[in-house]
Amino acid sequence: MTTDATPVSLRVRLALAALAFVACGLFAAIHEQVKPADFYVFWAAARHASAPYDPAIVSALKATYHVKGAWPFAYPPTFLLFVWPFALAPVLIAYPLWTAFSAGLFAFAASAMVRPAWACALLLIAPPVVLAVSPGQTSLLVGAAMIGGFSLLEEYPRLAGVLFAVAVCIKPQAMILAPLVLWGRWATLGWILAVAAALAGASLVFGLGPWLDWPKALLAFHGVIGDTERVNPSALFDQAGWSAAVAVLGVYLAVRCRDLAGLVAGGLCLTPYAHQYDLAPLAPLAAVWLLDFRKRGLSHAAAGAALLAGFVSTPLAGLAFAGGLAAIRSPWLERIRSKPPPAVSYEA
Repeated sequence: MTTDATPVSLRVRLALAALAFVACGLFAAIHEQVKPADFYVFWAAARHASAPYDPAIVSALKATYHVKGAWPFAYPPTFLLFVWPFALAPVLIAYPLWTAFSAGLFAFAASAMVRPAWACALLLIAPPVVLAVSPGQTSLLVGAAMIGGFSLLEEYPRLAGVLFAVAVCIKPQAMILAPLVLWGRWATLGWILAVAAALAGASLVFGLGPWLDWPKALLAFHGVIGDTERVNPSALFDQAGWSAAVAVLGVYLAVRCRDLAGLVAGGLCLTPYAHQYDLAPLAPLAAVWLLDFRKRGLSHAAAGAALLAGFVSTPLAGLAFAGGLAAIRSPWLERIRSKPPPAVSYEA
């Protein structure tokens, strides 16, 4: 995941995090007028944490802020633990703070892998990241946990498990392929299970009701998926056989890549719903591919450039990205790369 450059100092990483905190916090404060729908729902659900899936909550929210559209809340009860502290403040304060903290953590995590480190600041204008910031989505927070987990995986496998567990408890579908990607790293997987179980237990502070209502909320959300904008390749055709074929591609990516790319791009092929902002966790890795193209190869650089430019925004583009990544990482292509050039004879 990382380059061979000298590790960036903690001061530089904190400075980049502070820059992202201020820039995205100000953006969110100015952006309030267009009503960041996603965070409004998170905020309202956390304010009614004992019954966060009650449809009346969203109905009242839409009436108060005079907005239209489908605003379902289908996150697990464990997510409430992370958003509840922000719900203690008015939404006009909570949204900028939520966005600022998410962006700051994302920049701090990304600075562990992107070289030069200052290039992390440019990630803030990449479409997947901007689309995560604008509605107050969870992608930057989940991305920070994912990137941090992979950065610590070799030296601190247990701490990596803690970070992965945070991602699981915020957005479980984003970590659906974690068992395959992390197969054999039993300490990390064990800590994921232990910490996730602990957070699930902690969420009972809101009562047992949310856990009983969550499956119903998931079924209701499944009913509106077909009417929403997605980047999942499975959305190209409404056929079980096609979905299964795309799922096989996702599993292949997870088993073959065994890294952040396999986790995110592979998950894109398995989950029924993902937006362009769900690709934000891949933005730092895409920057590594692009900036270190001499080592990574032009094929990786092209994939990174496509993601950072916002081209991966439709189901067809999602299929092209996942399929291209599978081809790039295929054993056949890697053998061609590693094959030494033929010896040249100068004999007469």
